[in-house]
Amino acid sequence: MHALVVLGLGVGCAVAFVHFVDVSQTEKGRTAKDADRLALLCFFAVLPLTVTGIVMTRTAFRRWLSARHRWQVWHIESLRTGIQEWVHLIDDRGTIAGTVVLRKWTSRTFSGDDRLVWFAGAPNKAGLIAKPGGADTQLAYRSLFYTPPRFGTSLFVKNDPSAPSPRPRGTSSAPSSEPAGKHGGLDDSAFPSPRKLRRTLAYALDIALHVAIGIGVVFFSDEATRHAVTHREWNSPQLAWWAVIGYFLLASFVDRVVLQSVTRTTLGKAVFGLVVIDRETGRYPRARRLLAAWLIGVIMPLLLLGDSSVPERPERYLLPAVRRTDARRVLGQPA
Repeated sequence: MHALVVLGLGVGCAVAFVHFVDVSQTEKGRTAKDADRLALLCFFAVLPLTVTGIVMTRTAFRRWLSARHRWQVWHIESLRTGIQEWVHLIDDRGTIAGTVVLRKWTSRTFSGDDRLVWFAGAPNKAGLIAKPGGADTQLAYRSLFYTPPRFGTSLFVKNDPSAPSPRPRGTSSAPSSEPAGKHGGLDDSAFPSPRKLRRTLAYALDIALHVAIGIGVVFFSDEATRHAVTHREWNSPQLAWWAVIGYFLLASFVDRVVLQSVTRTTLGKAVFGLVVIDRETGRYPRARRLLAAWLIGVIMPLLLLGDSSVPERPERYLLPAVRRTDARRVLGQPA
């Protein structure tokens, strides 16, 4: 229910944004200014509320699917690394049936003394996990983005069944010397083509395009702003700078999240023959990783200016760009 409420608020903000934009264009005076402020407020609220609602709804749906299974008793081994807690689910023969990561990251759920858990679901996919008796029930799932660390029984297993993903086509079966989390760096031998200058130019072109779209939309849609710009009245209160910022962020979101999740590239990167990959997995990033990177890119300057604490390991949200030809060769997928 909470998930649907949050999702409904996000959709409601989107509807309200359209309404207030229409009011600001049809009304004049104070009413138009108030509508502009409310439209901007709704614009900034739409994305976090909608994304949070979608994530909460998906989590609730997975919990509902898992709750349809019966509880089973499993032996476990657990390890906490940073904000993640990994759990080996071990059957009666001592074989690892699956390695899952817990959805709850705030504190450790299982200590080193815990040896048994209740689990309902598919151990190699997702399910509900709890202490014996049903205490501390929460969602656990197999991660598609992070490689489970080797610990406990997996240290002595030659072929770990919990390996998260098959090796992309065109790569060697030998262990890679590239450390985890460093894919796509300028020193990554898997992507040898020079690209430092291309990255810089592509980033600059993307920013220029987003700024141009923000200014252009306001210039052609707002008569007062068009008059002020035409007469070079830069200090005029008629200039809708907040609207420019809002449309700039909207253009950035569409380009870096929506378009890039489909085509693997932005407008600027496409001009210079680049695509983006996930530095931790070495594969194309999924939409939620792109969304997280975009949000961090928007919030980080504000945190730095306000001397506030920044997210842990912010470098994981910096998605490297590589040459399209290298990506096609290494990943074996159309790019």
